[in-house]
Amino acid sequence: MAANGLEETATRQFYKPENERDHGARSLASDHFANGTHIQDFDLQFALSRARRDFENLRAFRRTSGWAFDDPIGKETKGSAGKPIERSAIYPDSHILTFSVLAVLILFEGLANAYFFSSSSDLGLLGGWLQAITISFVNVISAFFVIGYLCLRHLTNPQKRWSFIAAAVGLPIAVTFIVILNLAAAHYRDLLEIHAASLALGGTEITGELIAPIQSVFANPFSFQTLDAYLLLTLGLTFAIIAAYKGRTFDDAIPGFGVVQRRAERSARELNRVVKKAAGGRNAPEEQIAEAQLLLMDMAEDFGSARPR
Repeated sequence: MAANGLEETATRQFYKPENERDHGARSLASDHFANGTHIQDFDLQFALSRARRDFENLRAFRRTSGWAFDDPIGKETKGSAGKPIERSAIYPDSHILTFSVLAVLILFEGLANAYFFSSSSDLGLLGGWLQAITISFVNVISAFFVIGYLCLRHLTNPQKRWSFIAAAVGLPIAVTFIVILNLAAAHYRDLLEIHAASLALGGTEITGELIAPIQSVFANPFSFQTLDAYLLLTLGLTFAIIAAYKGRTFDDAIPGFGVVQRRAERSARELNRVVKKAAGGRNAPEEQIAEAQLLLMDMAEDFGSARPR
């Protein structure tokens, strides 16, 4: 019993300081958050810190030409660090129009190809449409993403050497692929027509060539027998050019620039919303509101001038 009493006394003495500290912390926290203004301070501080961080990332992106070289701010640099970006990011307000154009291109080209293929194909209208929509999808998406979105955009920032080299190598390969794809589709349409005419006359020797249009592409790339083949080739290449242009203008020409600027603009809008909410309170933190307003004015001026600082 005595041992248990001594152990209980020691235990109480051991935990007493911690319990007192917890009680003091709770009392301090209750007094600190009694009126709720400090919670509002935290919201404002969070929005202010995020806006300041995103704004500094945007300016650093401009100074380093898209992270092509080390940021000269606060560092010793030998010679010229590189040419900074002296403009605002250029990108569409919404991508709905771009995706709508791509959908129309794929659908229209698919229907046109279906008409060309189905008239002479043993698969009929549905089979011809499935073949056509597959060719159309590969043609449009490859031109949009590989040629326009990747290659053409990375070629606009030669200071990022490895990305520039990869784009310079990939662009002719992608263009060659698109041209061969459309030539093969046109030759396939040509062979379908010749095959149908041969079958009507009782011949079957053309059937072997029908399943290998690539051989005709390399043997005689522009030797077509029907007008439909020329129309199909022209249609496919035209739609590929349109898709590549939409890919190039999908975002700013410098990869990453549009993303960084949009993030800074979203942070500025969020900070402006929080500042208006904080200013409407009776116990608004005036110092933080003034600091946030100065940052908003600086960001607005920078977004308008788009000059590196």
